[in-house]
Amino acid sequence: MNKPLFPAWFNQTLSAAEEARLHHIDLLIDSSNLQYPLQTELTQEHGALEIALLLQDTPEEAIASIGPWLVRLPLKTLEQQPWLKPLLSSPNANHHLLALLSPWRFADLTHHLRHCTQVQWNNGKSTGLLRFYDPRLITAVTEALDPNQRWFHAPIISWHWCDRDQQPRSLPGYLSRQGLPSPLPTLVLKNLQIAGLIAWAEAEDYRRSWDVQPQHYGLSQQEALMRHLMHAQLDANRADLHDPDQRDAFVRNWLAEHSPISPPEEAEAQAEVVI
Repeated sequence: MNKPLFPAWFNQTLSAAEEARLHHIDLLIDSSNLQYPLQTELTQEHGALEIALLLQDTPEEAIASIGPWLVRLPLKTLEQQPWLKPLLSSPNANHHLLALLSPWRFADLTHHLRHCTQVQWNNGKSTGLLRFYDPRLITAVTEALDPNQRWFHAPIISWHWCDRDQQPRSLPGYLSRQGLPSPLPTLVLKNLQIAGLIAWAEAEDYRRSWDVQPQHYGLSQQEALMRHLMHAQLDANRADLHDPDQRDAFVRNWLAEHSPISPPEEAEAQAEVVI
């Protein structure tokens, strides 16, 4: 296996798999808005690889084919997968690819991860999709979980991805079958947990809408900027601000006050014109 043919984050994943004495890695591929013909390519691999649509047999089954795919990749056949390297180098691949190391049988892993896509909150009155398979959210999801919800990570040795700064990232799982609830309980999130996840989503929306960059605030990395924006959104929650324009104004003031440097005056002026 010629590892240098793959991106650095994927090579590190392969090395970690070998250290764990695994003969495969599992790849979660978020196919929504993916600039790669995933379904066409993997349909040709039918029978040659273990493949599952995570949203199959869930309330979101109608969009299963454009949702997350789980693919088990045997290490010894990576060079025989012509679709893999183009996928890894496709535009914004780091927004769509989350690798994981697991010794579990593929069917068991699929069942567990599929279960974890479904979440409840608001005392069970609200239900929805937990997008942990988005590499930009796996850290946020992990930080949001309570200690008694660590069964979420039970099949996982480690998670691996390429972050917003194009750097390899990893996160330990909690590999264990001992004490694993059976059947798995519903993943129920408290209001504070939901607020934290929504703050990450709102931070992403703000970053994209206003095209803010780390250097505008004296930061050097996109990941640091995102966490900074998330804290700003949490403070907007504490201020009980719900109107989008009021929230954006609050966040701009918060960033000016809490960042190493204030944003450029011309950026602030442009923001006022847009509003």
